[in-house]
Amino acid sequence: MQQSSSAMTASADVEVVSVKLNTFTHLLLSSYKFLMFLAGLGLAGLMFAQVIMRYFLDSPFAGIEELAILLGVWVYFLGMGYASLTREHISGGIVSLLVKDPWKLKLIELASLIVCLIAALIFGYFACKYAFFVIEKGRSSIYLRWPKGFWSASMIVGFSMMTICFLTQAVRTWRELRHLDHQASGGPKG
Repeated sequence: MQQSSSAMTASADVEVVSVKLNTFTHLLLSSYKFLMFLAGLGLAGLMFAQVIMRYFLDSPFAGIEELAILLGVWVYFLGMGYASLTREHISGGIVSLLVKDPWKLKLIELASLIVCLIAALIFGYFACKYAFFVIEKGRSSIYLRWPKGFWSASMIVGFSMMTICFLTQAVRTWRELRHLDHQASGGPKG
């Protein structure tokens, strides 16, 4: 009876954590969509304003081009996090043709997520290192004289988002793997 009670408590704890993880993932997804929409809308507005100013008013504003690059970089790195969260990034599917065992497929998926997580951490480290270098040097853009840190911050945010996404997906895959292992063994593990 005691073992059954502890198994039920552990199951309830896992369910609560799973609900929190799903809520967090949904919050991330909504945030990505909103931020990408704002950046994309801003980029479209800037391009429209640049065309009007250049061809109809004969008064181009070079700062708009800097803003366009800034928003484009932010859209790119936000999109990187979004693609990681929704699992729409490039991945190979040949393993599923060769391996049919669901447990082995989940294990391979977990291994690939861990490799992606490590890669995102390494690239994120170098992005942070570069961004801090640019900020410490006090570099600024040519026309607007804005700190280049605004551009570099997009890399930090993008790789941070990827790291969070890969970590949450790895945790979810680990749970699914344990569930498959749990089903294969035919009962609760103590």
